[in-house]
Amino acid sequence: MGINKFYQLSKRVLEMNSKTGGLTAIFFILFILCMAHGIFASDLPKNYSVLVDLIKLEDKEGPFLALNNFEKSFDEDLHKNNIDFFNQHPYLVKKIKTDLDNQPVQWRLENISYRLLYIPETRETYAAVFESYCYDVIEDVLKLLELKNPYSKIFTLDGTTPYHSESNGIQALIVHNLGQEYTARYIFSNPAQKEIAVQLKGKVALNEVGSYSSYIYLNESGSIEFTRDPYTIWQNSAENPYTALSTPVEETLHIVLRRYTEKSIKERIEKRSNITQIEINDVVEDLISVEEAIVGGLVHAVFPAIVQKYFPGLPDSLIESDIETKSTFKKYRHLKKGIKTVEQLGYKHSIQLYQDNPMAFRRLLM
Repeated sequence: MGINKFYQLSKRVLEMNSKTGGLTAIFFILFILCMAHGIFASDLPKNYSVLVDLIKLEDKEGPFLALNNFEKSFDEDLHKNNIDFFNQHPYLVKKIKTDLDNQPVQWRLENISYRLLYIPETRETYAAVFESYCYDVIEDVLKLLELKNPYSKIFTLDGTTPYHSESNGIQALIVHNLGQEYTARYIFSNPAQKEIAVQLKGKVALNEVGSYSSYIYLNESGSIEFTRDPYTIWQNSAENPYTALSTPVEETLHIVLRRYTEKSIKERIEKRSNITQIEINDVVEDLISVEEAIVGGLVHAVFPAIVQKYFPGLPDSLIESDIETKSTFKKYRHLKKGIKTVEQLGYKHSIQLYQDNPMAFRRLLM
């Protein structure tokens, strides 16, 4: 039977937390402009300390623009949030049950689609200083780690020029804030096969300051293929300035290590017959958490010294706070062990081990 009723609900409104305000006095803006001029004009080692003050400026609250088209893909966090929504709105569940003749109800998720949203960075000084910093810090880190630069371009989305993908390398897009827009469709049915469709639509904070995505496809033959976004996207804002400053480094390392993660995912999935979608998701989530661990370990090994080069006197407490905050998220559950593992092996040996066999690095985390 077909769908008997269709409900569409706008579930959430995006809310971004503002950071410390009161820093926008005229003398402060003039100070920033003078400091920025000094950064670009001087041949001396660059001091980007002004960025810490810029990052602390009050967040812009909009407008949000769409970066890409809606993509159908399972998102565990969105799905859990939607389940919470149903649990928190018993009147809706009661209405669904009534419309299904008060018979036992079964439900299923039909699909989730989402796309990235961003707030453009329109402040020219902020954009110019952060871009310059990104070029410098990425060059320093890749030179130290002896890794190839994956970028064709690093630039700021200011809202005047839409993003267009290029075939030559990856583009790094800098924005002020990130969000996510989604639609999710759930089907409720009774034993008589009467069905009701509920579509949830909403906008939520992304809760991440950087993003680089690849996508897995399982062919009918059982073989695995991957595609990757031709871009990575970074916020120039965060509650903790160190988080925003380290994001370009973290996302760059994700890019250069991702193919080894994908190779390990592919090998694990193709070894198993009749693997379910849930089992595939588990494999992917497991290996991504390992990738997060080595990336976090590498950042902790090399970035603090670079921080002192560009941000002399930046408190170590910001680094510790960044680690503690990330460790509260499931995908960073191996972060602290990853930091210790890289310290023990050394960063070059850690990279080589991961390139040879991510599962060998994973065993060191367990």
